[in-house]
Amino acid sequence: MDQIRPSRGKARGRPQVETNQPGLSGGFPRLATNQQGFSQGVGGPRPRFSTQSLQTPITGVAMQRPPRQVQPRAAGAPQQRAPRPLGPRPAVSSDKSTARQDPMAGVQQITSGINTLGAGDTLVPIGRGAVRGRRQIEVEHFRTPRPESSLGKVGKQGTSGQPVKLLANYFPITSYTNWCLYQYRVDFNPEEDRIGTKRGLLGQHRERLGGYLFDGSMLFSGSRYDPSTFDLTSIRRQDDQKVVITVKFTNVIETGDYANIQVFNLLLRNCLRHLNLTLIGRNFYDPEAKIDMAHHKLQLWPGYETTIGRYEDNILLCAEISTKVMRQETVLDFLNQCAADRNRNKDWMINFKSGVVGTTVMTKYNNETYRIDDVDENSNPNSEFTKKDGSKMTYVQYYKEKWNLSIRGGRQPMLISKNKRSIRKFGVEDTLVYLVPELCIMTGITDAMRNNFTLMKDMAIHTRVNPKERMDRLTNFANRLLNTPDSVTELKRWNLTLSNRLVELTARTLPPEPILSRSQGYNGGEEADWTKHLRALPMFTSAIVKHWVILAPRDCCREVDAFAQTLSKAAQGMTFTLPRPIIVPMSDGRANTFLTHIEKVINETNPALILCVIPSARGDIYSLIKRKLCIDRAVPSQVVLLKNVQKNNLSVCTKIAIQINCKLGGAPWLVTIPKKGMMIIGFDVCHDSQRKSTSFGALVATMNDSHTSYFSCVEPHESGEELSVHFATGITKALMKYKAKNGTLPTSIIVYRDGVGEGQISYVHNTEVRLLRTACEQAYGPKSVPFAFVIVTKRISSRFFAPGLKGPQNPRPGTIIDTVVTDPTKYDFFLVSQHVRQGTVTPTHYHVIEDTLRLPPDIMQRLTFKLTHMYYNWSGTVRVPAPCQLAHKLAFLTGQTLRRAPQTGLDELLYFL
Repeated sequence: MDQIRPSRGKARGRPQVETNQPGLSGGFPRLATNQQGFSQGVGGPRPRFSTQSLQTPITGVAMQRPPRQVQPRAAGAPQQRAPRPLGPRPAVSSDKSTARQDPMAGVQQITSGINTLGAGDTLVPIGRGAVRGRRQIEVEHFRTPRPESSLGKVGKQGTSGQPVKLLANYFPITSYTNWCLYQYRVDFNPEEDRIGTKRGLLGQHRERLGGYLFDGSMLFSGSRYDPSTFDLTSIRRQDDQKVVITVKFTNVIETGDYANIQVFNLLLRNCLRHLNLTLIGRNFYDPEAKIDMAHHKLQLWPGYETTIGRYEDNILLCAEISTKVMRQETVLDFLNQCAADRNRNKDWMINFKSGVVGTTVMTKYNNETYRIDDVDENSNPNSEFTKKDGSKMTYVQYYKEKWNLSIRGGRQPMLISKNKRSIRKFGVEDTLVYLVPELCIMTGITDAMRNNFTLMKDMAIHTRVNPKERMDRLTNFANRLLNTPDSVTELKRWNLTLSNRLVELTARTLPPEPILSRSQGYNGGEEADWTKHLRALPMFTSAIVKHWVILAPRDCCREVDAFAQTLSKAAQGMTFTLPRPIIVPMSDGRANTFLTHIEKVINETNPALILCVIPSARGDIYSLIKRKLCIDRAVPSQVVLLKNVQKNNLSVCTKIAIQINCKLGGAPWLVTIPKKGMMIIGFDVCHDSQRKSTSFGALVATMNDSHTSYFSCVEPHESGEELSVHFATGITKALMKYKAKNGTLPTSIIVYRDGVGEGQISYVHNTEVRLLRTACEQAYGPKSVPFAFVIVTKRISSRFFAPGLKGPQNPRPGTIIDTVVTDPTKYDFFLVSQHVRQGTVTPTHYHVIEDTLRLPPDIMQRLTFKLTHMYYNWSGTVRVPAPCQLAHKLAFLTGQTLRRAPQTGLDELLYFL
């Protein structure tokens, strides 16, 4: 049950499958935006509900919304306005007595809970499941200053390793006009929310405006209009309403401005629209090329992630293939499945809510995606809402008139989606979108699907694309872009020329790292896998185990005894002495039985480790055992499924023996890191699985020069709190523990920070780095200690291909890319640290945002590669440095299972492996 190695599926570089569930590769859903934050409207209006009325004082008169103040913008940075949900608003009376009779009054009950999603859902905390992986959403484009250590003669490039020619999934922009663009703000009176309607209204004046790009709020033109502010009058076709459009000059965008790249991306999005692709979320997908998996009731929609950016020597288009998982069932189908069990399960509605809340759905009528935040049992499609003009209608009538859709599902509770984008931009207004379950298709994969080996294997055939096929699909995409007439016209209009040849670059491959056992050295070879060596040689250090206990149901004790013998044999092969355990038979395998026996065994024998054999992979039993042994009583534990005990496989027993050794303080192998006195820290964040407002920041730090001894701590914090305060607390604890163990503080520190999106780098630099510096000054005094702060990013679109005799192949582990496709404003590099047998390997991106340690870039790159060898759950390299992977493992265990900070008595053991 305890993981014996990281999921190769995640670690390996297969194309991102957009599951759109928290914690999965899709992350939280996004409103449809282009890659640089430009809004893209899809479809028509959606029913909405304004929470503003709930916050109006109960006076019987609704307060008028104050005019929105427009903040001054930095030069070259276009203002970006978030689209608001459109359509009718449910009527909620200010009067309490009226609200009780209103069918929508139930919203007031959920709003108290849902409003907590508002203020707390800012860009804090940074971490897995927050707003990780999103593009820049701030108006001003922030760049952290590039550390001086990367500004020397060699810059940020390393020197070690063998040069190797690679291709990357980037296409050069071979020519573009150095045009000077003029930026205008466009306002509509009366105000118009639908971006498609805005485009139509503005398009009535194409002769006056000439060639332009319009993102929904800002207009970019190669011509300067005279006068600088002017009004245009259009007629809205659906109701013959006269609309006054005010166009106001705001800025000149020079070549080289960041906003210039934003305009390139807006132009690219316009070209993609001409390829008959469907915009879902922020990426385009091809429904014509969909793959039906009827026996699994799934469809896979292939698509593309694209962005244009400025890189070392050129402007490049990065293109990556993507896959959207579409389930062939509506939310109503899922509701009916849960309701069918209502006679036996009184909590069927709770099961429905838990299965829907937090997932993403796609509406049938306009392919818009929404994250579901709550379910309103007190409203249904026959409930009335108030339209903008004050008249009332039901949802059934609305969808019939607007979309010609008949709702037949009867009484079905309405789904609520909170438009967090508008909260972040403009405060709480127009933020609740009501959706009909019958009209919402479920997307992504559930935990049950993920645990279905057959389904995942069938899906991998289509999602794990090998380098040759990936290159072919990317080249076909570029040719399609360059051969579609409307797309060609758009590119010619702006004098933009795109190559259909992938970018070539020179990378370096580091030699295999020497690995030490207690008796001799070896390496992992070209595949960076040393499993065969590990089984036959003594582990680097072995823990001393006096006695340990196995708890198991009585009817399987014979099998458990045979399993214990195999485990001891496997451990002995690695010179790890595991004495015969005390096997405690239990009457059954229920959770309460385990808890009773655990308490009794600890009180009577105080074992070094408790191994629990559980009958099935039920999460509640696993969680209760872990909470008992990590929170109530600080005892290392191992949970094993009965089926694995029955198989009695030597390979599995070997991995369990290694885990037990690590959990008790041993180290299976060693990779030498020459620098003395260095403390290496990994940090990551995970949300509480039940209380979304609570997150856990996990910090793991090395405590010796061989980097085999660890200290770990977890700091819980609410979403509204600044994570940096708790981060600094963890750093201080780690420094004090290091001093207690070594008699002195470390002479240098390196922090590998996981779970940071591009838009949050400024936050991390301004707060976490500053707090780290302050914590160090408090411990060391004014001179402090040199440190480096490295942001680790796994969810990236970059892919690299090594030309070979048999066609394109994956680069070897240890391949460093620090030129051509890196960012000239950053101290960054890519590292391919793993070998994969299926699909295309995914590199990891490292960005050094602060460096007073001043290690040469070559040393920083080699150190990072060394650390990918030190994760003891897998006898091979992993995608990120070991302290980072350990921090993720600890944060995930705490957020998903423990939901409280573990006992400090375990903080020097890798009990969470």
